[in-house]
Amino acid sequence: MNKGRHAITDLKFMDAALRKRSAFSSWSSAAMNKLLARSYVGRHSRGHVFSSELHGPTETFLLVSGEALAACVFPQRERFAVMLLGPGVMMGITQVLGSANRAAYDFSAHREVMAIHMPTLLLLEILDAEPLLWKDMLLMVVRQHVSHVGMLRSQIEGALRRRVVSTIDRLAGLYGDRVAEGGGVRLQLSQSNLAEILQANRQAIHKELKALANAGAIALEYNALTVLNQDALKRMVDRTAA
Repeated sequence: MNKGRHAITDLKFMDAALRKRSAFSSWSSAAMNKLLARSYVGRHSRGHVFSSELHGPTETFLLVSGEALAACVFPQRERFAVMLLGPGVMMGITQVLGSANRAAYDFSAHREVMAIHMPTLLLLEILDAEPLLWKDMLLMVVRQHVSHVGMLRSQIEGALRRRVVSTIDRLAGLYGDRVAEGGGVRLQLSQSNLAEILQANRQAIHKELKALANAGAIALEYNALTVLNQDALKRMVDRTAA
């Protein structure tokens, strides 16, 4: 990992990347410079836990590229993966609103991640000093929350086949890479990761994925899959409705 904390190029990069998000687009130069002076760009290799809430509300991050796996960590240190997060997602600022006894989350790089790391308390200080900035921040956080609730519903509602199909469909739409024309949408997701976020047996997940592959909806690869026919996949979501 390379923090690049004082690099001028990183300062310009962070400014441009943050201003693309609605929550930061109207920030004054003074407010942005104050935040960036104590922020940095983190570059994280696959598997690296690059942020954790276990030690308090110290950090907020914005994913710029790659995907992160969010895992829930309970006070007893039980841990399980919850959700795959992609570019544009910001996590950490809502920590201050939670109860002291709630489960914490940590975030690891699902594939190589670039993220902007910001001190949460400084971010809140700047927002409190310019209250009008809170509106755009809250709107972005609420939209993100709605998206995450939809993802969690995909993962927990209905029989296993519906959960598999619905989760793949939603993840492909959010984070999939378009293959050459007519080649479908590639999703970097292993069977183990899918089993983990669905809280299902890996063998059962393999069986469901093979059925989808045999139906021509997806193609399986090592640690990835390609959605070949999104219309067919969406029809399968409808047919497997609970």
